[in-house]
Amino acid sequence: MLLIVLGLVLLAAGVLIGAVVTGDGELAWLSVFASAVAVGLLVADRVRRRREAAKRETAEPPFADVGEEPAEERSNAAEVARPDAQVLVIDERPRYHVRTCEWIGTRKTIKLTLGEARELGFTPCGLCAPNATIAAEVRRS
Repeated sequence: MLLIVLGLVLLAAGVLIGAVVTGDGELAWLSVFASAVAVGLLVADRVRRRREAAKRETAEPPFADVGEEPAEERSNAAEVARPDAQVLVIDERPRYHVRTCEWIGTRKTIKLTLGEARELGFTPCGLCAPNATIAAEVRRS
């Protein structure tokens, strides 16, 4: 886009020089038209980029960056007595969560049993502490 605008500006400058040298007023208006088209393209590109940025901001929930993954829960996984308990995982993320985890937000999740999640290499989320939560549910029942 920038190269097109640069070409239009150079065209406008060349046409303006030609208008001054020949004294032709119509060429001067052609220079103004080329400049206006260049400005229009710049404005359209700016609006398009802002819309794309706004879509990216609203499309991802908080903590969307890979570097903002919650820490691993520090607990003994053996204390969780129910390997058949349901946990949630997010594709391409290393942690498993309980359904009440705030970090999940509106992300698409996959339901797995706790045993399956561990077998696949997922580790517990440090924010929702799924091992402790499931162990507490087992103790309550």
